[in-house]
Amino acid sequence: MPTEGGNASAVPNQGEPIDSDERIDLNEDNDPEEAMDEEVEYEEVEEEEEVEEYVEEEIEVEEEGEESDNDNNDITNHGGGTRSEYDDEKKKHDELLALPPHGSEVYIGGIPHDTTQEELRGFCESVGDVHEVRMMKGKNLTDSKIFAFVTFTSVDLASKAIKELNNSEFKGSKLKCSTSQAKHRLFLGNIPRSWGEEELRKAVTEVGPGVNAIQLVKDPRNISNNRGFGFLEYHNNACAEYSRQKMSDPKFKLGDNTPTVSWADSRSTNSAAATQVTKVKALYVKNLPKDVTQDQLKNLFDCHGQITKVVLPPAKLGQENNRIGFVHFADRSSAMKALNSTEKYELNGNHLYLDMLSRSNRRW
Repeated sequence: MPTEGGNASAVPNQGEPIDSDERIDLNEDNDPEEAMDEEVEYEEVEEEEEVEEYVEEEIEVEEEGEESDNDNNDITNHGGGTRSEYDDEKKKHDELLALPPHGSEVYIGGIPHDTTQEELRGFCESVGDVHEVRMMKGKNLTDSKIFAFVTFTSVDLASKAIKELNNSEFKGSKLKCSTSQAKHRLFLGNIPRSWGEEELRKAVTEVGPGVNAIQLVKDPRNISNNRGFGFLEYHNNACAEYSRQKMSDPKFKLGDNTPTVSWADSRSTNSAAATQVTKVKALYVKNLPKDVTQDQLKNLFDCHGQITKVVLPPAKLGQENNRIGFVHFADRSSAMKALNSTEKYELNGNHLYLDMLSRSNRRW
């Protein structure tokens, strides 16, 4: 049975909203340098998402899904569990896989306050089969309009619903229908750096079904290693939530490591970490000599491209001969060229160490 050794816990009711306040720092290297005293200016784009608080009014009873014989999601019974436990886990996995895939849920706003689930379901079934309806109310109970999340049985039906129901009339109100941002991607940290994608896939598929894609972020300085974190994309929210709970168990390990697991940013089509990394255009330089100047540092690297700024923080007490600095380039390609150069950088006899600027090394 799964490596964490615990019995399968039930997935939370699909009608309950998932906490969307969880955030991850996608620039984190999971191997931070010593924290410094003040913060360096650097280019970074952060998105902040306003989350509307709501209470759930009612939950539609879900239709029973037929068990799926998906050979690709068989569970390896290697953990010493009983046959009964194996069968229960296999059944649970199949039930999760039988639920509609990610992209089948739509958001519907502008619903009259007195609308019942049955009325909304009937209205949406003009498009096609509806799997689930979740009616939501804002905190202000006097609001005349409410909203809902409607899950169809396929992605195609959800797309059709957006086209046909958006701006349609319902009980005298004009509805807004758009894609729902249901979470289906997980961030996984503290992965053994020597692991490849296949080793990670084997570990995560043993505890939960529906892993559609794995993105293991590579170390740019050593592509045979990873940076200690990655992203898992699941068949649907239910599969992702089930796996998140299982991997959050302290008994679950990746090799000898206890991983960190949280929701990734569902708005990104690519790895949000990779997106942020591609915006970094500055180098972090270590082991600078005591008397280094900004001009010296600029002259050392300007052969690789235009430099827009050089920052030399004051030396910390006792570390005057091992200073740090930051070199900002006009474009990322110049920074990468300097980082990947076979040239050995030295100043006044000190061999310098380079890295891309990240959250772990941007403070001094």
